[in-house]
Amino acid sequence: MTTHCPYCALNCGLRLTVANDRITERVRWKQAPLTGGALCSKGTTAHLQVHHPDRLTTPLIRRNGGLTEVGWDEALDVAASGFLRIRAESGADANAVLSGGSLTNEKVYLIGKLARLAFGTRNVDYNGRFCMTSAGAANRLAFGADRMMTPLAELDNAEVVVVVGANLSAAFPVAIPKLLAGVRRRGGRVIVIDPRSSRFVNDNDLHLALRPGTDADLFNGLLREVIDQGLVNRGFVDDRTAGFAEVAAAVERFTPARVAAVCDVPEDVVREAARLIGGTERCIYLHGRGPEQQVGGVANVLAITNLGLACGHVGGPGRGVNMLTGQRNGQGGREWGQRCDQLPAGRRIDDPDHRQVVAERWGVDPDRLPDVGKTYVEILQAAGRGPGGIRGLLSICTNMSVSAPDLDAVNRQMAALDHVVMIDPFPSVSTDHADVILPGTTFAEEEGTITTIEGRVVRCDQAVTPGSAGVSDIDLIRGLAERLGVGEHFLFHRGREVFEEMRRVSAGGPVDYHGMTWERLRDEGGLCWPCPDVDHPGTPQLYVDRFAHADGRARFIPVEPTPPPDAVSDKRPYVLTTGRVLAQFLSGNQTMRIPEQDRLAPGPILEVHPETAAGCGLDPDRPARITSALTTAEVAWVANPDLRPDTVFLPYHWPVCNRLVAAHLDPISRIPGFKYTPVALAPAPVTAAPTAEGHAPALRKKADVRS
Repeated sequence: MTTHCPYCALNCGLRLTVANDRITERVRWKQAPLTGGALCSKGTTAHLQVHHPDRLTTPLIRRNGGLTEVGWDEALDVAASGFLRIRAESGADANAVLSGGSLTNEKVYLIGKLARLAFGTRNVDYNGRFCMTSAGAANRLAFGADRMMTPLAELDNAEVVVVVGANLSAAFPVAIPKLLAGVRRRGGRVIVIDPRSSRFVNDNDLHLALRPGTDADLFNGLLREVIDQGLVNRGFVDDRTAGFAEVAAAVERFTPARVAAVCDVPEDVVREAARLIGGTERCIYLHGRGPEQQVGGVANVLAITNLGLACGHVGGPGRGVNMLTGQRNGQGGREWGQRCDQLPAGRRIDDPDHRQVVAERWGVDPDRLPDVGKTYVEILQAAGRGPGGIRGLLSICTNMSVSAPDLDAVNRQMAALDHVVMIDPFPSVSTDHADVILPGTTFAEEEGTITTIEGRVVRCDQAVTPGSAGVSDIDLIRGLAERLGVGEHFLFHRGREVFEEMRRVSAGGPVDYHGMTWERLRDEGGLCWPCPDVDHPGTPQLYVDRFAHADGRARFIPVEPTPPPDAVSDKRPYVLTTGRVLAQFLSGNQTMRIPEQDRLAPGPILEVHPETAAGCGLDPDRPARITSALTTAEVAWVANPDLRPDTVFLPYHWPVCNRLVAAHLDPISRIPGFKYTPVALAPAPVTAAPTAEGHAPALRKKADVRS
């Protein structure tokens, strides 16, 4: 049976051997797209979660402060009745839906449809709001569409690769570092722009260790220098873009001297980077969460895009300005309607024509579709009974009590909700807030599709029966829809049935899957959208001839750097930035249950530059005390000379991290500013111990559950 790894957006292929409805081993799938069967440690152990003893297998209802096992019908009845009661008392928008970026496209589609038709709420969003929305918003503004434009294999044709704020060693270890090694062997150059170095960075690479929060200043300066050195691709700019003169005027003040002062990058390094970038026709940009997870995230990505457009690095071999999608289905997750501003197939919910098309294909009146609603953090912040408050929440595969910013506030917000229903294969910190827990399926227990980092739609086949008595997530959604009065719109039992409706709904839309069939996805190893008809080969490379705007031109957009709302000061002189470690993924609710992964990364460790550690008097045998505007925590630490001295790093897989991070949001993408939190450092008191957060939570069922 063939499927794909449930973690990052590379979607490395997996082949699983099954006997007696149990996975017995994993074998190499040499024909898997992109990675040819290669896996990181997470992928090699992913199948161990499927039959894990911590799996939720029976629905649970909270009664008298404890959790009680009940049957499926009773659990679904209680779940639906709570939402119906709240809607009757407070209106449809008093209920909300939050979902995850690892769901299959089919479940993403059903969740968005459920929110609009069954709940009738505007308030539906997903945890990709913490990941890809800055890049997506910038791409739509500049190019007219939201997708990686260049297949990763085109790195073989690049002479220069610019990696911005992406730890490829931890986030994409299988394919991209190997492709970069090929660039170097051919005499090409890799430019790394990040306050922190990583294992993939080579001694011969040009590393611009910029001051945190100055990305837009740097890229404005690089564009000014490209203009000053006469390296603008005037033919491309004149023929295929609009707005260059305005951007050229806007970057005029970003001289190398100014950039050096603001970004702490030497003038000669700025000039050298501009010469390398502007001096080749074949340059690929790979930007990750570093520039994106900031309150100026959209502006940062637009500044990168302006540079790429000015040099003509779009739409051909060895060229592209590409965001690195993070979650397993981060791409499909932002295409199929589980966002508060979006309908399926990339259609916008505030576009009357888009609303008309989707409503017709769903067989409902367009007026029945709600308008734009609240984003993820805003949904949590609205929890409670006040005017415009949210009282009911359906959550599927998102762990807000680890992943959201300002976690102490999040836990108060979750406690303020009247009715919380959670669908998940495992207990989590967040399920402690649930009134109803519905066991969900793992990646090997369902069929469906996911859309990879490259925009390639691939098929996942079901290996074993869901551990929850054969009840799948599609069954749960169908059951809720029936009880909420819209069962006729959810007559699905298998992923391929949902996929057929998605094909019809997507036809002619921004994200067109219409020409894809269930069989083609297996026979052809996946297809890149747009794929409008069954004879179409798919579109791995976007923007060869025209961009997705109506006039076919890309847009230059002037960028004014956005200062952080809470900047460093004498009181909090260091910047905390956050990210991944290789062995764990997101909130760790899957990986921390696998002993092999937990041994590699058993708990959070703060990285501090040795000079900073000495200046703060940190003791290697004692935890560090780290203090933000929100709270103080004690955490184990390690010296890392590959960090800027003014920057510290903490992985976000454990709650201690996001307790420190404030819920400041980008004004366009509404992404939290995870990458910039001013902090103070000091030795922890002698009696302090590191925060004990090394393992995924087990359900408190031995004490709480009564059958």
